[in-house]
Amino acid sequence: MTSNGFDFFEGARTETKAPQITVRRSGQMVLTSAAVALLGDGVTHVQFGFDAKTGAVALRAATEEAKGRYRLREQANGSSLVDGRRFLGHHGLKLDKAQRFTAEAFGDGMVGFHLPEGVAATGSESETTGKTTTGTDQTAKTKTPQRIWLDEPAGRRCQPPDLSWQVGAASSSTSCR
Repeated sequence: MTSNGFDFFEGARTETKAPQITVRRSGQMVLTSAAVALLGDGVTHVQFGFDAKTGAVALRAATEEAKGRYRLREQANGSSLVDGRRFLGHHGLKLDKAQRFTAEAFGDGMVGFHLPEGVAATGSESETTGKTTTGTDQTAKTKTPQRIWLDEPAGRRCQPPDLSWQVGAASSSTSCR
């Protein structure tokens, strides 16, 4: 568009007709309208599946009563967005950058893609138990930084109270030197 000699950029909007699924670093997944069409008409919620042997991620239409369903949100450009962060985290899957995959029909109403070889399932780790989904103990790989603050009126260095409380434990207190 031109106005007063200026040529204004209106975007490089392209419509993808091919079924594709883009996985963002954050874990959100963007499905083209063609990929959503493979799921079926009127799909509003999906469930995720993962085949560790083949590295395949699948989505299928989910009913209103289904557990573990995620809302498929239609975007203005015709694509749809679904939040896959918990699913990917559960299986220990992490992408270093956004990647686009060709969506495949896996049968039985499932649509998905195969992860590249560099992305491996490491098992999910619970922050509270330190165990993976396979039940093996894992030692924490990172140390929680110790927080210290200054008690201004008394001029003492203080540590915050231990907030990892349990039901019935004595009340936590701040320790100062």
